[in-house]
Amino acid sequence: MRKRLSYFSLIVLWICLAGEVYAQNSKKSTVNNPLIKDEFFNNIPLANVLAEMEKKYPIKMVYDKDELKPYNITYWFANETFQDGLKAVFKKMPLKFYLDENEIIHIIGKNKRIETIADVKFEGQPTRTDFTLTGKVVDATNGETLPFATVNIRNTKTGSQTNVDGYFTLLKVPADTVTLEVSYVGFITRYYHLNPRVNLADLRIEIEPATGVLEEVTVSEKKTEVLKANEVVGMIKMTPRNIARLPNVGERDPFRAFQLMPGVSASNESSSGLYVRGGTPDQTLVLYDGFTVYHVDHLFGFFSAFNYNAIKDIQLYKGGFDAKFGGRISAVAEITGKEGNKKEFNAGADISLLSANGYIETPIGDKWTFLVAARRSWKGPLYKKLFERFTTENTNQNTQTGSLPGGTGRNPFGSFGQEQVASSYFYDLNSKLTFRPTKTDIFSLSLYNGTDNMDNSSSSSLTGFGPPGGGGGGFGGRGFNTASNDISNWGNLGGSLKWSRQWSDKFYSNALISYSNYYSTRDNSRLMTITRDSVNRDVRVGQIEDNNLSDITAKIDFEWKPISNNQLDFGLQATRNNIKYTYSQNDTIKVLDRDDTGSTYIAYVQDHIKLFDTKLHITPGIRMTYFDVTQKNYFEPRISANFNLTPKFKLKGAAGIYYQFVKQINREDISQGNRNFWVLSNSTTLPVTRSKHLIIGGSYETSGYLFDVEFYQKKSTDITEYTLRFVPQLNRMLSASETFFNGDETINGVDILVQKKFGDFNGWIGYTLSEAKRSIAAFSDKPYYSDQDVRHQFKVVGSYKYKNWDLAATWIYSSGRPYTSILGAYQVTLLDGTIRNFTNPSDKNANRFPAYHRMDISATYNFSPKFNVSFAVFNLYNRTNTWYKRFQVITDEDLTVLQTTNVNYLGFTPNVTVTWKLK
Repeated sequence: MRKRLSYFSLIVLWICLAGEVYAQNSKKSTVNNPLIKDEFFNNIPLANVLAEMEKKYPIKMVYDKDELKPYNITYWFANETFQDGLKAVFKKMPLKFYLDENEIIHIIGKNKRIETIADVKFEGQPTRTDFTLTGKVVDATNGETLPFATVNIRNTKTGSQTNVDGYFTLLKVPADTVTLEVSYVGFITRYYHLNPRVNLADLRIEIEPATGVLEEVTVSEKKTEVLKANEVVGMIKMTPRNIARLPNVGERDPFRAFQLMPGVSASNESSSGLYVRGGTPDQTLVLYDGFTVYHVDHLFGFFSAFNYNAIKDIQLYKGGFDAKFGGRISAVAEITGKEGNKKEFNAGADISLLSANGYIETPIGDKWTFLVAARRSWKGPLYKKLFERFTTENTNQNTQTGSLPGGTGRNPFGSFGQEQVASSYFYDLNSKLTFRPTKTDIFSLSLYNGTDNMDNSSSSSLTGFGPPGGGGGGFGGRGFNTASNDISNWGNLGGSLKWSRQWSDKFYSNALISYSNYYSTRDNSRLMTITRDSVNRDVRVGQIEDNNLSDITAKIDFEWKPISNNQLDFGLQATRNNIKYTYSQNDTIKVLDRDDTGSTYIAYVQDHIKLFDTKLHITPGIRMTYFDVTQKNYFEPRISANFNLTPKFKLKGAAGIYYQFVKQINREDISQGNRNFWVLSNSTTLPVTRSKHLIIGGSYETSGYLFDVEFYQKKSTDITEYTLRFVPQLNRMLSASETFFNGDETINGVDILVQKKFGDFNGWIGYTLSEAKRSIAAFSDKPYYSDQDVRHQFKVVGSYKYKNWDLAATWIYSSGRPYTSILGAYQVTLLDGTIRNFTNPSDKNANRFPAYHRMDISATYNFSPKFNVSFAVFNLYNRTNTWYKRFQVITDEDLTVLQTTNVNYLGFTPNVTVTWKLK
């Protein structure tokens, strides 16, 4: 709590500082933006005002006098800069202004497209040839740099990609009159014409976002994609701008959007985590501004831990990822947070039936930017519906009864009452402070905290059951009362401090230190008072869990371009982990008590090589890790390749070895649903998990469509599961060897994507065929299906833009997941006279739930680029989809009742979201 209060205090301090410094700098005067102390104009033609200001002050402007003829102004420039006054004047006129590369003010109509010198092809002779060009790509609306944007020299095969800070380098540029083609998902592709008059020493290329920009004009060849899925093997790229179009039960969520892609499971409503190609969420490395986030769920998974308003870019690698990433065996989600608006103060907010979300971003002087975003749930009707669905037992029940030999046919039922006062909420905070002291240095401090709290405590009573004719009104004199605690708290706290530097046009570095903490506690204990023949007896049972993980990391990454078509990446990293986990039963017996600490020391190198006139792109690499717990070195060779047979047809493949040292264990609980906890690997009972990836695929891409297919195989060893089914008598401390079981897993599959990339109507169809099988001898003498095995997944996503409306619909079909059931229950009287309940489980994952499917729709009306209202319906046709089955054994002397309960996912659920932003 103290950590979170300190963090909150820091956020408040930063907001105050940002506001004060912004106020001081909002009136800052420059050569072409002088401070106007006292100039009053009363109903004067606008063109005359501008001409007079040009005479009195060092202002350079370009405008069409005839276009300004209809406008007279009455305005007092009082102690403000000229541009601030111009903004105030133009609020009441259909005009706007912008600065070109030479800081000249251009005044045009609001419906006209902004043009700069770089928008016109230069027809003269070049002044430079065969030179190196460096620069950065930025968002034209707020000045944010854009990571992983593509910069190509048009009509050639020379190109590059911006790094995480938005910088790019092109070697051997033919001339300073060529045209650059700059593209970024969710933005209008720009053709930037180099010109000898343009200052190439500090090149800044601005590109316009697709949403709400250039709506009034049609520009040929200016297109934007909703997503990109064909740049790198297994990689999908989205931006938050496009996620807004997709229907969602909560807010616009990047992880929910990725679940709509082939290869990522979408049938796990209770988790925002990424089940990628048969893997589990803990096997996906999630990086936010360089630090690891270990838990990604809010509110039973209907929200991810990431605030849409704080994210600039997110990339998902579904497998075969580069050597610079490690510590996970399945996938990587790399998230880059926003730095904040570099041009002007901005703020915005979203409010829905589930939560409120707001953000503030601002420049602080010329070298600082600041952003803070915060969310908190509120107890509206939809939040209440979600909470009650997943925390009460008000679900469809199928009760099976049976009796032990010698049973008397008693009626086990009586009067049942329950009282429950439940509460729950979540919140998260993101902030980022960025400092650019020079043109080559960037310092950034990014902080995050997200927490869920849930109190589902209750009391209940069951009275008047027993043999007919007995006491208590003919139903016996028996009963019990319970007071149950069910209090949970979980979340993440993390941050990173990064220094990036462009040492030269060929050499770049990123140095980072980070801290991450995942915490989860649950007190699920019960005090039962049992009444039999008017005699009371107290029994305390229950479970208490506490999982705490800390991660301290220091790393440095380098990028070096020694020659054209070649980039060498290399780096070092050190990570220190401490993981504690305690699991207790009956308030006294500690089933599991771990406190593990370990360090990994890492070095990697990888090379991006382009051959055969850039048709072949190969990325070989190797990652080397020393793990001090096992005192062993782990080598992870990797390679990926793309080969363009034709401009439209591409072959691709990847292979590699991956290790995971920190892993989340699935604790099997057949009767109540499985739970997970984090542990650190060791050399005995929890071996380091190893996985081999093999991916082969191809794609056919035209100007408007993409057909992509990838076949994949993952073979993993030392996959770990945890169960207590083999140790039913919890009367002693259990050793880890009795509860952890290790084995192998093989996953085979194919992902198919058909995408319509452009136009008012766009979308995609995705299909996945896969099989995931495990071999753990303790559970079965033959391979069995993994918990996350889903044979078929089919997804259809479509969006349509009509005037001010953005319409979208998704349909998801998934074949049923496997589960282990309980076949029967019985009682055994032990030698000491005590009676214990036992169950007969089925074979491991021998059963399957029914197929899962649902349709979601949304409609967003854009009143303006700054304000819209979105209507969404989750599970439109109210499909009943099963989450898991709950089994409960009810006994009374010689009678045993096995109760089976289907715990279902959410049915028909509407939501409304209102979005506003200042700029």
